[in-house]
Amino acid sequence: MIRRFIIYLVLIFFLIGIPLSVLLVKGYSHVAFPVPVFEPAPLGVILVIPLDSRPPCTDYITSLARMAGFKVILPPTELMDDYQQPANAAGMREWLQQNAGSANSAIISVDMLIHGGLLASRKGMGSEETADAVLSQLSAIHQSYPQIKLFAFNIIPRLLISEDTQTEKYKQLMAQWSILQETTALFENPQDFRRLQLLEAKIPTEIITSYRKLYAANQRLNRRLIELTQNGILSGLVLGQDDSAPFGLGNMERQRLENFIGNLPELRQRIFLTRGTDEVALTLLGPATIGTEGIKHKVYVHYTEPHTATAILPYMPRPLMQTVAEKLAIAAADPTENISEADFILVVHAGNSQSRELQLKDSANLISAWIRAGRNVAVVDLATDWVENQTLLPHLKRNGTLHQLIAYAGWNTASNSIGTAITQSIMSLRGRDTNEPAIALYRDLARVEFLSERILDDWYYQKIYRHQLNEELEKQKVDPYNLKEARVRVTDRINHKLYNAWLQYIHREWRDAVFPLTPPSSGSYAVYDWNLHSSLPWDRTFEISVKAKPSPAQIIEWKH
Repeated sequence: MIRRFIIYLVLIFFLIGIPLSVLLVKGYSHVAFPVPVFEPAPLGVILVIPLDSRPPCTDYITSLARMAGFKVILPPTELMDDYQQPANAAGMREWLQQNAGSANSAIISVDMLIHGGLLASRKGMGSEETADAVLSQLSAIHQSYPQIKLFAFNIIPRLLISEDTQTEKYKQLMAQWSILQETTALFENPQDFRRLQLLEAKIPTEIITSYRKLYAANQRLNRRLIELTQNGILSGLVLGQDDSAPFGLGNMERQRLENFIGNLPELRQRIFLTRGTDEVALTLLGPATIGTEGIKHKVYVHYTEPHTATAILPYMPRPLMQTVAEKLAIAAADPTENISEADFILVVHAGNSQSRELQLKDSANLISAWIRAGRNVAVVDLATDWVENQTLLPHLKRNGTLHQLIAYAGWNTASNSIGTAITQSIMSLRGRDTNEPAIALYRDLARVEFLSERILDDWYYQKIYRHQLNEELEKQKVDPYNLKEARVRVTDRINHKLYNAWLQYIHREWRDAVFPLTPPSSGSYAVYDWNLHSSLPWDRTFEISVKAKPSPAQIIEWKH
């Protein structure tokens, strides 16, 4: 009998022992048992017409909304763009018409509906007639479904012209020409006028004319979108500024719009101008998910070095502090100088070639101290030269802080990262408003999932591996922006590298970590297993899609 009992006991432990995790933390024994995760009924449904098909414009929005308990509806893949192939804009408009009524709110890229995506908008592929049709459609949807909050966004063209076989060799000359358009108007320097004349003699007239028309059409469209907001058709409008510099036609257009909106004080909480493009849709999750009570989160902003607030990073026309202010305004969050009243601390780091190991370590230790004190901390981890030794992440890894962050972002440009970190923080905080442990677990898992993906993508891939990969490909005579038949081989290589990075930076570091839920009555959990997958969304190495799915185990604890 005893022998049979022991055999049964061994079989039971064999069946559950693989995912069983026994942890010893701070004088407690923690036994974690796997638990199923069920998707709860959403608090609301958000329809999204994305800027394009890349993960930041699609997957990020879905993940961030899930943290707050909301469901996102995206157009079907067959309507979407694929790198140089524009989306089916007409089909997209039809899909919007058919599905608008199933949502509580909508976040709509006007560039997608008119041109077929961001890259197509840079070429001005849409027409004035299509723009008229899109604006009429937005008005008709509002009339049919007045209860739906419509949020729209449109992008001011970037400094560089769209590249093709005819324009590629004039890209840098046109950038200089665009910059001189503003500097000559502002400073009236005779040398600038002479440089402008020389440039215009080198650049074909039709290229300059096309560039001017692109900006003129964009200006007219933005004015009409502002009118829709004035008339209550749009609940909110964001006008983003694509990659730019301190001077250029894009800044001139933005200034005209600022002056125009400045005369409409009643719209200051509904119309926003911001630096950035790819993150604009996800930042609109802030107003799209805010409750009827309209409670705003308070944010304490900490810059890791004295010069950081006023630093102007690549592709950005203005200092970081202005971008932070813009993103907080869109997210319906208020900055505070009182750290004790802040819902979360936003740490903004912008490393450069002068960054020193000791300073980076001190900043990471300060973040760790804040977390130990019970504060929510989000980290924007930028590097002027896009290299890992200018970032905070290695030091956050060493002091065991990474998994405890409410948000982390460091992808591409400063505006992308700031907007993402702020939105992730707010979505995570809103998701904690539940008394159901199963719901709290589902939403926090979305935070941990997104956090791990940002570490693998924003930090490892973008700061370390992509540089190495592109160098290898160029030696093999493969264009990183046109992989062709090398795409499958490159994808396999990226998967292998990311798996090793996951082992090093996440799996080994987080396998014994405890993830407390809020409210505390919901308990805590561990992650006993992961499902990791990555791919190239477009035929280039510039961005990747990373999916890291954690499997939770509920923690039962007792004192020794």
